[in-house]
Amino acid sequence: MDLRIVLGVALMLVSPAWGQPAVSPGPDFQARMSAASRVYEDLDYEHSLEQLDAAKAVARDGGERGRVAILRGIVLADLGRRQESLSAFKEGLSLVPDASLPVKVSPKVSRDFEEVRRNVQRELVRSPRPPPDAPVAIADVRPEPAPSPGLVPAPAQEEVRRTPVLPLALQGGGVVLGGIGSYVGLQSRSNVNAARDDEFYSDRTAHLDSARGQALAANILLGAAVTAAAGAAVTWLLTGDSPSPRTEVSP
Repeated sequence: MDLRIVLGVALMLVSPAWGQPAVSPGPDFQARMSAASRVYEDLDYEHSLEQLDAAKAVARDGGERGRVAILRGIVLADLGRRQESLSAFKEGLSLVPDASLPVKVSPKVSRDFEEVRRNVQRELVRSPRPPPDAPVAIADVRPEPAPSPGLVPAPAQEEVRRTPVLPLALQGGGVVLGGIGSYVGLQSRSNVNAARDDEFYSDRTAHLDSARGQALAANILLGAAVTAAAGAAVTWLLTGDSPSPRTEVSP
């Protein structure tokens, strides 16, 4: 057999295109983003957020993750969750500083978006960040050698920690307040959605007034929950590091 034919067959067998199975394409990021935009236009905000979560899960780089965050900020703004919307805008513009709004929004949302862009640009000027997909250097950390068993001194005392009661009580109160605040916030959102469906101005106004009152109550409850959680953390740090020694009798 001709030597050239043998070499040609060998090269085909070891080539990635012949020796490895074809890689199937992953989920379609653009299709999920299009679905999120479509249901957003239909005012189905919760479904739009679900589609954005799915798109983020299959995003391949910082640019795609930035697009997801910016559209999420628009949806959250329409839901009345302004602080979450601003955080999403900041995340997206940190990844894609020159991004633009992908859909038509209200003037207020557009102003918030541009204000976040200016803040992000100022932060980037003060402390430039590496590209989002740049490899992260891993420090060369070598474990310390374990001491020989014969050189480990026997402990003279054993620490007995007492579980602080106050931090646990504050944490439990924070969980309860957070649950109530979340429920009231859901009721506020329900009233906003009902106001959009009302045909009469008086009914719409009544629903919006109820939504504002519930939103205020929800913010107060959630603020109290955060305060309780912070108090629990502080008291735990202050009281949780006071072990009482128990003397161990050496044989």
